[in-house]
Amino acid sequence: MNKVKNKKIIRKIADRTLQAKKSRNLIGILAIVLTSVLFTAVFTIGGSLVKKQQEETMRQVGGSAHAGYKYLTKDEYEIVKKDKKLKAVSSRIVVGDAVNEEFLKLPTEIGYYEDLEAKWSFCYPEVGHMPQKEEELVTSDLVLKALGIPCKVGEKVPVKVDVNGTVYEKTFTLSGYFTGDTISMAQVMAVSKEFQEKVAPEQTESRMKGNKDAGLSAGYHMVDFYFPFSFSLEKQVEALTKRCGFPETVSVGVNWAYLGQDLEMGTILGILGMMLMVGFAGYLLIYNVFYINVYADIRYYGLLKTVGTTTKQLKRMIRRQAYMLSALGIPIGMILGAVVGMVLLPVIMNHLTFAASTTSTVQWNPWIFLGAGLFSLITVRISCQKPGTIASKVSPIEAVRFTEGQNRAFQKKRKKRRKTRTVSPAVMAAANIGRNKKKLCIVVASLSLSLILVNTVYSLICGFNMDQFAQNRTLSDYMVFDASLDSFTVSGTQVLDGVTKEFQNDLKKQKGVTEVGGIYIKELEGLLSEEEFGEFDKKIIQNPEVKANLKDLFKEEYEAAMEGYKTKHSIGAVKYYGIDQMIFDKMQSLMGKLDWNAFSSGKYVIATGYLTDEHEMIVPYHEPGEKVTLKNEKGESKEYEVLAVSDIPFAVSTQSYGVFDCTYILPNEEFQELFGPRQPMRLLFNVEKEQEKAMETWIDHYCTVTNSNLQYISKASIAKEFSGLKNMYAMIGGMLAFILALIGILNFVNTMAASILSRKQEFAALEAVGMTGKQLKTMLCTEGIYYATGTMVIAVLVSVILNLTVLRGLENTFFFFKNHFTLLPLVLCIVPLLLVVLAVPVLGYHNIRRQSVVERMREGEV
Repeated sequence: MNKVKNKKIIRKIADRTLQAKKSRNLIGILAIVLTSVLFTAVFTIGGSLVKKQQEETMRQVGGSAHAGYKYLTKDEYEIVKKDKKLKAVSSRIVVGDAVNEEFLKLPTEIGYYEDLEAKWSFCYPEVGHMPQKEEELVTSDLVLKALGIPCKVGEKVPVKVDVNGTVYEKTFTLSGYFTGDTISMAQVMAVSKEFQEKVAPEQTESRMKGNKDAGLSAGYHMVDFYFPFSFSLEKQVEALTKRCGFPETVSVGVNWAYLGQDLEMGTILGILGMMLMVGFAGYLLIYNVFYINVYADIRYYGLLKTVGTTTKQLKRMIRRQAYMLSALGIPIGMILGAVVGMVLLPVIMNHLTFAASTTSTVQWNPWIFLGAGLFSLITVRISCQKPGTIASKVSPIEAVRFTEGQNRAFQKKRKKRRKTRTVSPAVMAAANIGRNKKKLCIVVASLSLSLILVNTVYSLICGFNMDQFAQNRTLSDYMVFDASLDSFTVSGTQVLDGVTKEFQNDLKKQKGVTEVGGIYIKELEGLLSEEEFGEFDKKIIQNPEVKANLKDLFKEEYEAAMEGYKTKHSIGAVKYYGIDQMIFDKMQSLMGKLDWNAFSSGKYVIATGYLTDEHEMIVPYHEPGEKVTLKNEKGESKEYEVLAVSDIPFAVSTQSYGVFDCTYILPNEEFQELFGPRQPMRLLFNVEKEQEKAMETWIDHYCTVTNSNLQYISKASIAKEFSGLKNMYAMIGGMLAFILALIGILNFVNTMAASILSRKQEFAALEAVGMTGKQLKTMLCTEGIYYATGTMVIAVLVSVILNLTVLRGLENTFFFFKNHFTLLPLVLCIVPLLLVVLAVPVLGYHNIRRQSVVERMREGEV
């Protein structure tokens, strides 16, 4: 068989076929646009969230390099630099720490930075230049602010430099500065090579041999490097270590930002779930559009086969038409999707844990548009596959005589004769929609998606409980604390006595304060005697449930961890709380009875127990009535009787937990007597309702202007945050549901319109034998009602399943969520759904009535 060069003519036929069906093209383009909008919005939001979280982790760690070795000598650094498989290598040399009093809450490291390392560590000067002379210095604006020095090159900067325990005092000249990062673990002072060599010369003795004091780090290189790619970093580091000939004990760090350790699983699952929903909805719409178009043009494709068009050529024509529509629809969809992403991202960012430390602007990346475009194109490609197969397999004779569903209606011979039954518009409508069950399923599924989403989002929002949300944040109208407790800090540490005397005195002067209560804390290492640790081991560590929990926590390091505790006779940090009655009244007893009169006598202490991750107690550390002896840091001790077993409410605690987290709770006066005078960690107070507005204004000004180290939470701010959270879910769910509803309605409109047009001859024949226009209209409206009924049945069934499974499971994810079963949104959607399914058939019917019965019947003649 001779091959004919006919690709050009096939393309021309496909293009002219497409040009002849402009109204259908509009629907196809709209279908692709909607799909592309959804994909681009998901990629824009998801890509920006992942990028921002990765950047936030880099800034917190203090570097962007893939990984690095710690404490290398110059020779060891040279070995790493010579490795040809590394993309880039640079280092800094440790000098010491800045120990000025101004840096007590602002840890600041001093070192010599190579230019590339400075850029990787976010400390390359934005103004000025890197240090070149001995007295020159580069540092952050935060450091300069702490010292009270203006950000101006040439300013004198007095610094106390601690180098391996030896303190040098030197006044540097500012050669440059950069914007400091409030979430970094430490600030940076970059000094010159000359100064580094003078006070901290490069070390020549390797730390890898283990014979060097680990506390002496000055003079060692901290070497960072990039691999060609960021996948499997831990394995790449292992391979590099072997190539360099370093022992496995070499100190190495892999950047958390590339390990995905900080990516919230809920965020990942949410993005994946949205992508699956978008892909499915887009597939249903685009598939149905091409499916209907193929059936509408089935006679045309039959004629093409009659003149010799092959199966392969017909498939190619369908695909080309799809790609041409995509060439217009996908770019439009990506532009609109980017706009949707820009609108939704700030709303989502406001409610994520790292939102305070980054901006809410979209992180534009070519991969966002490439990914969205590729997924949209793949969806189009998959969607047009089956319609192309249908068009290619049709017989020329069948195609010419085709009426929707007839090839299946008479395909199977009836084995039994059925009794004659009454024919009515309702019966005929049921038979009509049953002609093509696949199309029925697609339309019902498409219409159901938006209803299911609306009902699910509404149920989710209705399940949010404001009281539970607030209870986990505060126990009073207002709560004041140091900003380091509940937010990111430059030091990564918590100030546990930050509520100053000045604030307490100023609070007393305010009107309307009805109740005040403080919570105080002291943390000491829990060192036990051999006998005491033996009892602790027997009662706690060897408890089967505790042991199982510890093994799950430590994994393969369980044995080594337990051996470490036994060797030191330590149970980790022990917390001692002092509380006022206001906090005491909010506590719940786990064992024993909580009595303030007895507790405030100073003879009693409240103990805690070993808690699981779900905050359920497995075993108490002490039983009610048991005698315990508490010691302060001076070694002074006092014996108390255990009143009850309880725990500090999460809202007023440190909100961080150790492995055992043994805690003792004393009344405030007794706490101050045992551990000495301390400022509150948190101060709680209630105010009269009439004074709430005035108090909100005063405390906001105080924490912003008077003492910016303080932060506050109020019930009003919590209510605003809670409302914002609900609005976020409502806005995202509502927008997604709206687009899915458009897709469903478009599917239904396209299906009904194509069905009515393909059955024009059939309707004409029915009218010719006596069926009235009213009966035809009733039949078509009944078909729409059947679609609506099927949609509601599916939506109700799936919504019930989601309520009983997914939403109920969210009770363990959101502490403030309680599942409430409801189908109210589905009930409210019945009327709009009926309006759509009745209006479309009526309009379609009136459109075909413009032609007479004879004209419509003649269209079927060959």
